[in-house]
Amino acid sequence: MELKYVSKDLYIYESKNSKKEILTFFADGFPGLVFFHSHSQVKVIVGELSKVMEPVFLYGQTLEPIQIEIEGPYFFVMVQLFPSFVEETLEIPISELTNSCWTIKKEEWQSESGFESSIQKHSSELAAEAILQFVKSKAKNFSPDLTLHNCIETILESNGSCEIQNIANELGISERTLQRKFQKSVGLTPKQFATIIRFHTSLHGLNEDKNIKLTDIAYENGYSDQSHFIRQFKSFTKEKPFQFREKKGNMSGSSNF
Repeated sequence: MELKYVSKDLYIYESKNSKKEILTFFADGFPGLVFFHSHSQVKVIVGELSKVMEPVFLYGQTLEPIQIEIEGPYFFVMVQLFPSFVEETLEIPISELTNSCWTIKKEEWQSESGFESSIQKHSSELAAEAILQFVKSKAKNFSPDLTLHNCIETILESNGSCEIQNIANELGISERTLQRKFQKSVGLTPKQFATIIRFHTSLHGLNEDKNIKLTDIAYENGYSDQSHFIRQFKSFTKEKPFQFREKKGNMSGSSNF
């Protein structure tokens, strides 16, 4: 099975310092598989809830900001997964993963020798190879829903600025059928997914250019006006864009993907 039907992007974050850091994640439309190594406990925080995690775990749709508290030296590798792969292959209901995490038991991943090698050598590169090999091994019998996959790709290509009815027409199915496919396999409606992708694109723009005007971000990402952009941004980050940018500029020891 080609990985393009299974995973989207791979992120690596590491530190050789001994200080504690907070990694903050916002909605991007995809669940993910994480492998980390740290000599201290790693805690996942969602709102007022927190959970100590094992070295390999899954996280779901991050509709609420999710923070990972980790102390260095450490490495942290994350691969985004297409939602249908999670439920069909790992047999974890995608709806139960929203704003939550699911530990992958050690007996399920310890056969992949690359995990142990990366820990012994404290190598994030070996960790990335190990997690991708683990995903490949799980993907051997995976049969992707190409209609669903093509819809997701179309939404991604438009950065979320698209009409779901038009996509359904191009795929030769009804909008209602497409919506049922999404809710079953993604845990969201196509419109909700598109909204998240548009937000994530605007977040990237805000992070990339600290001088960009909010009106320009709103216009470039298809929001009806600046106030519309601010409302949606706040719904995912719990802060207004200018507050987020000011706070991020003053923060140390944190990262926002």
